[in-house]
Amino acid sequence: MGADNGGYSEYTEYMLDLANQSTKICCTLLFGCILLMHAALPAAAGVNYPFGSHPFTYAAGSILPNHVSQTTLDQAVADFYDAWKVRYVKQACGTGRYVVLTKVGPGNLTVSEGHGYGMILTALMAGHDPDSRRLFDGMYAYFREHPTLTHAHLMAWNQRRSCKDFDGADSATDGDLDVAFALLLADKQWGSCGAVDYFDEALKVIADCKAGEVDGAAHYTLLGDWVVPSDAQYYPSTRTSDFMLDHFRSFANAEGDSAWTNLLNSLYQLVEAVQSNYSPATGLLPDFVVNPSTSPQPAPGNFLEGPNDGAYDYNACRDPWRIATDFLVSGDSRAKTAVQKINAWIRSAAGDDPANIKSGYQLGGAMSPGADYSSTAFIAPFGVGAMVDASNQAWLNAVWDLIVATPLDAGGYYENTLKLLSMIVMSGNWWAPDTLAGGCTLEGTPQCTTGGYVSADQVVVGGLGGSGGNESVQWRGKLFFPQGIPATAPYTDGAQLLIEDLGAGDTRVFDLTATTNPVPAVAQGVCDSTRDGWSVSQSKTTYKNGSSELDPPTCTPGSARGLTRLQYKPHSTRDLDFQATVKNATLPALVGPLRATLVLGATQAAGDAGQCGVSPSLSCTGTGTRRRCR
Repeated sequence: MGADNGGYSEYTEYMLDLANQSTKICCTLLFGCILLMHAALPAAAGVNYPFGSHPFTYAAGSILPNHVSQTTLDQAVADFYDAWKVRYVKQACGTGRYVVLTKVGPGNLTVSEGHGYGMILTALMAGHDPDSRRLFDGMYAYFREHPTLTHAHLMAWNQRRSCKDFDGADSATDGDLDVAFALLLADKQWGSCGAVDYFDEALKVIADCKAGEVDGAAHYTLLGDWVVPSDAQYYPSTRTSDFMLDHFRSFANAEGDSAWTNLLNSLYQLVEAVQSNYSPATGLLPDFVVNPSTSPQPAPGNFLEGPNDGAYDYNACRDPWRIATDFLVSGDSRAKTAVQKINAWIRSAAGDDPANIKSGYQLGGAMSPGADYSSTAFIAPFGVGAMVDASNQAWLNAVWDLIVATPLDAGGYYENTLKLLSMIVMSGNWWAPDTLAGGCTLEGTPQCTTGGYVSADQVVVGGLGGSGGNESVQWRGKLFFPQGIPATAPYTDGAQLLIEDLGAGDTRVFDLTATTNPVPAVAQGVCDSTRDGWSVSQSKTTYKNGSSELDPPTCTPGSARGLTRLQYKPHSTRDLDFQATVKNATLPALVGPLRATLVLGATQAAGDAGQCGVSPSLSCTGTGTRRRCR
């Protein structure tokens, strides 16, 4: 049996993260350089709602921090996102895949909870982060490659640095609900006409969430898809931080299924029952609730994670953010009522000074044992909770100031990520995908529309400065398709290669495309059967040309333009390495930077279908006869 956190509570995550900070500081310097190179890429086309555009108006009666300007609020979020991204976003487990680095236990790489957070953040920060779509699609691909044992569109919650599932390939509900919501955000942010059909994928995840992570009567969320009706201990239980009420509204609108509305209504009834019967003076909710559909009550100690399972601890600390966000997007008075009970108590308990907030409380309001320290995992969500009523204005301003002043090094993955998510909401940058129009603009170039991603590539040009006919080109890189390579293996339907000099008005440095002479498909034959043609082995596909003739049956001398070899080495159904070699060519003088396009097919239709990739802008170094562009 797998369980969320697998014995590691959110408190354990926090303590382990703090222990790793000194190591992280060193690693951040190197990783920051890598991500800064990504940030230098041009912004992706078709961002409908760039960060800071505030396309959505929160419900009447809600407030934002009002002691600083909107520009200042937005800049604080952007700055903290940049720092968060450098520390926690990591390419791992193959070309193009990205994860949020959590390190919640020995050998841990990430958890599904962090993966959901990362996908929401990259979707909302598009427009500020020019690489957000690449990161989002890479996270989506990682999510799809690590399903649970029973549901293809739910994520195995615990991932090792070896890229293997750990502690059972079972789900944790919160991560999957956030992934589904993030895919709906992506559909509205970029549209679903690109490398990933975000809306279709969202529907698949939503369906599996309903099948595996909601009880059969749609009254409450389950702990994960490892919980089955025959499990007398865990089936009648729920985790309050999984009450993502605004998500459920979006799911209902996306699917047209009233089950999500029924779930939302039942959860509001559950919240009211627990507050009335177990926390009338504080409004606090416990980490876990048992008997949620009959007689909801706090779980006993050590129910799943630790002695505070029935208290307001490192799971339930997210509740003010989750519940208040539903008020902000819907104006539902039930959300305001529930959160205002918590607001009244925490303001009194802290003396209206958020620095006095402790890191764990019993439902009656007493500080939990060992919780006498500050944590933004607790402080920041209270800031979102404050937004439901103008009477909390000074309190909200104070919470904002405190968390903005708290440096990244003061916390770990969990604290910093909850801080960032809360800042996005507090600054007015959260939006509900079902309330906004969508639409997309086809990306790429005329030769490659809505294709995959080219990465780790470089173009080396040699023999420059001579009389012509002696230049050479070596182009190698990795081609990644987050939803799977759309061309048919072994990729012998021809190819197109295009290298353009962006610094010289997009001059075509090397051109073998459908408008000139593409590499022919295997079915078109060859000009020289002994020196030309495709060959396929278990590990690679290779095209060789020794005749210099590329256009059978005409076979024009020199039509290959010096191409001697094109080779693919597939690694999975999503990615392959490629290398192209050109010799004895005649090329124009180079200015740089360069842009390179590879199409897995000889026709324009192949590029239009996304069977292709376009490199980012490749900066060139070197002088004289040799230039290296990467």
